[in-house]
Amino acid sequence: MGIPERVVLGSFVSSAGLTRLELEELTGLSRSVVAGVVASLVTRGELTETRQPPSAGARGRPPARYQRTALLPPVLLVRLTKDGSTTVSSLRGNGTRSRPRPCAPWSAAWETWSGSVLEAADQLRARAKLPPRLAVLSVPFPVAASHRAPVRREAAPYLVPTRSSWLQEDPCPALTDLLDCPALMMNDANLAALGEAWFGAGLGRSAVFHICVADGIGAGFVFHGRLFTGAHGFSGELAHVQVAPEGPQCVCGNRGCLITQPAVRRWPGRSTPKEVTEYGSLVGRVLAPLVTTLDPDCVVVDARLAEKCKPFMTGVTEELARRCPPDLADSLVVVAGELNDAELYGALAAADARVAL
Repeated sequence: MGIPERVVLGSFVSSAGLTRLELEELTGLSRSVVAGVVASLVTRGELTETRQPPSAGARGRPPARYQRTALLPPVLLVRLTKDGSTTVSSLRGNGTRSRPRPCAPWSAAWETWSGSVLEAADQLRARAKLPPRLAVLSVPFPVAASHRAPVRREAAPYLVPTRSSWLQEDPCPALTDLLDCPALMMNDANLAALGEAWFGAGLGRSAVFHICVADGIGAGFVFHGRLFTGAHGFSGELAHVQVAPEGPQCVCGNRGCLITQPAVRRWPGRSTPKEVTEYGSLVGRVLAPLVTTLDPDCVVVDARLAEKCKPFMTGVTEELARRCPPDLADSLVVVAGELNDAELYGALAAADARVAL
């Protein structure tokens, strides 16, 4: 890190924002130097940019203000997992994160569940010495396009599991009151996609597809830093894309969905490299029409696959090359994810004012 960057970062002594003009006055650096340094620090994630709404009666937009991410309050991730458990963890802008703290299962009544979540959040708050700026409820089922309300079970009972009564409606207002900070709810695969696009292998890419396959199958799409969930929140449900018209009956009522295929049904048990590649080929077959239609520049594969990532990527890449236009397939990058906890980083991205959720 060069001297101008150290000088600029040293000007931030609290989480309050500073404009570039204020930074020029505090540091004595020229306008062009401050502009270049700020741009570099924003790119690297050292600073985050916030824009204020226009003031009444004022002309034009107020100048952008910048905050040092290391000094920003943490974000909370309240994670509901497929096995019914709940954990609470936190992450700060400088990458400092907590150990996940277990809570009551999300099948419990609101009073029991919320009490355990509040206790875990209070422990994390005491450790960080700052209240959280956002709480994200990560859930293993589709979330309606508002990013707050759960998709109604009657709309797709095969996708939405039976939930506790407190999850039948939007739980975000109650969670906001409980934790004393804004709260929103997001699908876990979408949240992981946002994390990899903002802080992981998709950083700097225009259109990122992220595939979650370590514990089930799902996907998330991020275009120019903005999450795409579709009109009703079902975007990325790869499991129910048909790959074999005469295949087995699926719980969704269709036949031959991806989730019915033997290679998928054996997953994520002990799979040989050949089986992992076969699974990658099936996923590549499902992705090919989307790649041809939407033209992403990057497909990020679940970092949690670890040593299985390479054979899985081989299957995906070969299938895309076989089924997509050559020029499109040649320009597409298929890479391993960089974040084993992409959901937590997705919560951090969601807290940034630049993300429209």
